[in-house]
This record gives sequence, structure tokens and C-alpha cells, in this order.
Amino acid sequence: MRAALRIVFSRYGIVVIILLLVVGAIALSQGREDFPLSSGDSEGDSASSDSPSEELTVDDGVTAPECEGEECEEGDSPLHDPYEDVELPDEAADKALGFAEAWIDTAGKSSNTWFQGMQPYMTEEAAELMRGVDPASVPAAEITGAAEIDGGEVRIPMDTGTLVLPMIEGSNDWADQGWLVSAIDWEPA
Repeated sequence: MRAALRIVFSRYGIVVIILLLVVGAIALSQGREDFPLSSGDSEGDSASSDSPSEELTVDDGVTAPECEGEECEEGDSPLHDPYEDVELPDEAADKALGFAEAWIDTAGKSSNTWFQGMQPYMTEEAAELMRGVDPASVPAAEITGAAEIDGGEVRIPMDTGTLVLPMIEGSNDWADQGWLVSAIDWEPA
């Protein structure tokens, strides 16, 4: 008996007792189903658990109302983007063309000088992605046709492919309110 008490009241025994108390308090606060050491053999348990953690799914953050009947037609659907069919104005195409000219103007320019030439045409997010890009990586040398508006994008034909520039209306630290390039996409010929 004396040996058992000596073990219980030693440093290690007290640590074990504290750990057991902490685990017990956690088990009582979370409930038996959620306790990680639970065996799941209690009388109320069934083969399938109704635990909330098993019901959770990945949420993309988009809520979409249910669509029923006639409102499910393409143009009237609550899931239809009302701006999907809107064409950009000519100012957006002009701004995209200005960007394209600065983008292919790489001759003798350092990365920083080339970047500064494009900065006024881009959103701050797009500019941040272009910072430090080597101008030698530009796959085209000249614009070969007129800029074409395609929904929310401007497509500019180049000598080796097509530069696709999604445009949004906004402002940045380098330009006032207007149309800005929000991304850069390249379609090789």
C-alpha cells in the first residue's frame, strides 16, 4: 500500500492524475459522441453516426436560390449572370490596346522600366503578379489586327497568338477611374 501511495504522490503520479482530470473535463464538455477516445459502444449508438462533423461539406461561399418551373429558363434563371452578355465599351478596348502596346514594348528595357510602362493599365492585383517578370518572356513582337471585344474580354491578335485581356472598371494607384486589365491570358497561334 505504501509503495502505491509513493507512486501516486510522486511527480509522475501527479502528472498522470492531472492529465486524467483534463481529459475527463474535455470529455464531459464535448459530449460522449464527440470525444476522440470514445468507443462508441453506448446503447444509443447506431452504425451510422448523426454527428455534425460527418454532415459537413465544402462550402464555396456562393448561395444560389432554388430554380423551379418557368424561371429556370436561361435568361430568367437566378443562376444566370446578368452581366454575362454585356459588351465592354470602346474605352475598355482602347485601354486594352494601350496595355498591349506597352506589353510588347520590351526592346532595351529592364524589368522595372517595362513594368512601369504597363502599370497604369492594370488593376493592383494584376500589377502585383507582373512585378519582376522578365520582359524577354513576352511571346509576341507586334500587334497584327484590331482589338475585338468578346463579352468582358478584349482579344488582341498578335504575330504569334492572341492576347486575351479581361477588363474591369476601377482605379489604381497609377490611374484614375476607368477600365483596367484584371488578368493576362495568352493563346498561342
